[in-house]
Amino acid sequence: MRIRSRIVGGLIAGTLVATMAGGAAAQSPVAAGPLADTAWLLGTVSGAPVASGINADILFTDAEAGGFAGCNRFTGTYTSDGTASLTFGEFATTMKLCDDATNAFEQSYLAALATVAAYAISADGGLTLSDASGAAVLTYGAMAPASVEGPWIVTGVNNGAEAVESVPEGIAATIAFHPDGTVEGFGGCNGFGGGYSVDGEAIAIGPLMGTMMACGEPADTFESQLRTALEAASTWAVVSGALELRDDAGALQVGATSAIGN
Repeated sequence: MRIRSRIVGGLIAGTLVATMAGGAAAQSPVAAGPLADTAWLLGTVSGAPVASGINADILFTDAEAGGFAGCNRFTGTYTSDGTASLTFGEFATTMKLCDDATNAFEQSYLAALATVAAYAISADGGLTLSDASGAAVLTYGAMAPASVEGPWIVTGVNNGAEAVESVPEGIAATIAFHPDGTVEGFGGCNGFGGGYSVDGEAIAIGPLMGTMMACGEPADTFESQLRTALEAASTWAVVSGALELRDDAGALQVGATSAIGN
């Protein structure tokens, strides 16, 4: 399935660490071919099915690849001849710590990506990545087209002073866009809701109404900033699995990650 043709080169400033996904530096891509602007959900690693409750994927633009490895997000470059060959350059990852089983799975996934030398897209729409010997190391199914619909965990909010700040420690904020055109959320202190509409990449949210309980700082300020930022958003995009809501000037208003699988 096709996705928007861009993956953020730096996931979040200051949170990236380079992890080697190949022995040599990435070359400039020759031709992206059928992989460009596609998204895939991981099914197996070295023949073993992905365990229930773990979601991992990979998304391709014309020059970059990235996605969710089970615990952290990753992004980097890839090289392909546009027909069968495929190699990945260095990946950068976020630094979240998860339980031992998830961490072990993530390391196995990233290690498998480092061995990839070829790809094939089957007639039924699956993707197989193979090593230099021709052995399949990773298999995927096509992901559904990117959509704003669903539950999201807020990770960053525009503070109204031309800066995006992370959610304050101790506060959990969520938003959910429903197919019937309603949106609801929790700002860390109060619940809120309203309507929204989508036309292509354009979005209009609000007006939003909510409860009015006072919780003190920093919750009260953050919650006000979140609702203001949501109503200021005019475009949406899902980039490497993360939701970005931006205003008319292109400034990020709200960033969020999917609540599914987290």
